[in-house]
Amino acid sequence: MTGYYFLVSLGYVLLTAAVGAYEARRIRATGPDTISVFIVLFVVQCCLPGIVIYACLPLIDGPAPTDVDAFDRIFAAADLPAALLVLGLTAWFVSCFYLFAALGGRLVRTLLGPSPSGLRLAPTGSAPRLLIVLTLGLTLSVASFYVLGSSMIERFTKLILFRAGEKEVQGSLLNAYGFALTQTWAWLSVPALFVIYERHGRRLWWFLCLFFLVVFAVLGVSRRALFIPLLLTYLTLVLFDHRWRPRWLLAAAIPMLLWIAFGKELIGTIAFEGTLGEVVERYGSFSASFLRAASEIGITIVESLGSINLLDLPTRFGVDHLLSPLRQIPTSHYWLGILPDRIVRLSTAAFSTPDAQDIPPGLFGQMWMDFRVFGPVVWGLIMAAQMSVVQYAFARTIRTRQAAALFTLSTFVVALPLNTGTYDFTFSIDIYVLVLCIFLTFRWVRVRLPTAGLASGAARA
Repeated sequence: MTGYYFLVSLGYVLLTAAVGAYEARRIRATGPDTISVFIVLFVVQCCLPGIVIYACLPLIDGPAPTDVDAFDRIFAAADLPAALLVLGLTAWFVSCFYLFAALGGRLVRTLLGPSPSGLRLAPTGSAPRLLIVLTLGLTLSVASFYVLGSSMIERFTKLILFRAGEKEVQGSLLNAYGFALTQTWAWLSVPALFVIYERHGRRLWWFLCLFFLVVFAVLGVSRRALFIPLLLTYLTLVLFDHRWRPRWLLAAAIPMLLWIAFGKELIGTIAFEGTLGEVVERYGSFSASFLRAASEIGITIVESLGSINLLDLPTRFGVDHLLSPLRQIPTSHYWLGILPDRIVRLSTAAFSTPDAQDIPPGLFGQMWMDFRVFGPVVWGLIMAAQMSVVQYAFARTIRTRQAAALFTLSTFVVALPLNTGTYDFTFSIDIYVLVLCIFLTFRWVRVRLPTAGLASGAARA
């Protein structure tokens, strides 16, 4: 039956084309907006990987094509009906999202009313405050890195092992928070670069901020530590000037795919004393390398496939979304003893081993377990409601680079569950600190524009 997976791949091709055509028509007059950013994140994580995954599966031989235990276990249990179900849930979700986003936009405009004629908002970041925050973040990250060992090689090796959850590396509280917040400082560095550029151009402060971002990417010791800041930068530019820059995408596609496919092994050669030859020989075929890279990008599709096939649970009715914020409360051990087990621990045990790091259930797997066929309706409503508020604010904001960067980052935070299907990574210390830092470093200014400048100076709802 694996030969029929090509039909699933074709289904994702048609879905991607349909979403792209509808989005192009929707923004024809106004240009890309925050809904467009959300849809790009959705397509990158939930549509494009599906094309590659199901095109490669019929070409794979052997029980461990990706050499990732969780992926290989999921693919071994996969079947055509489950793959088609995930595809159907994907299409059903994006349809519901578009519908509720349109209705939500009208509702928000009705409740909050139109902005006064000629009056627009201008989010303005403070370059000195941003640099102070990033300097404090860099100090914390470097300090947590420094205490890991007595030499640079030892520290970097232990940092990689610490991130991988190896038990032989006993990290302190400083290491835990220092590492967890590294991505916070990296993400905050992106709007900081645009704030400084608009205020001072590419001068010393801008290059200093760029240096901070590079250090945070290195200390993140992961592929996403480099990939996400680049993605945020690209989407910021698209949101600012409405140019999609296809040449940039084509130029970056091959190195990014290579980084996703081999980056983990390249980083691992430092900690596990591997060689570059072993990295090159990592895959037995091109199909296996494409399957692994697509699975890493579209991890939510793979995990959803696993949740449907390997998890036999009663309907959850959204209880997992309540557990996500509760686990941050100091007395959460009491509440979690009363409430059901967290879904990420159940999915981890099903996909790997009970002692492994959290493996989420995937967006569409969580939808199915929440409300079965009505899951995409509920999830579409929840995410559309959030994006309606973000889009309402964006439509009344003067379009500057720093405003585009701030709204891109906000949309990215809203879209985090697309990658996992859980709010565990939204209600977490790094996101709390990120939101706090934005409030400390940005302020909203009301600006009255000349009537003639309204059409070009502000986005329309």
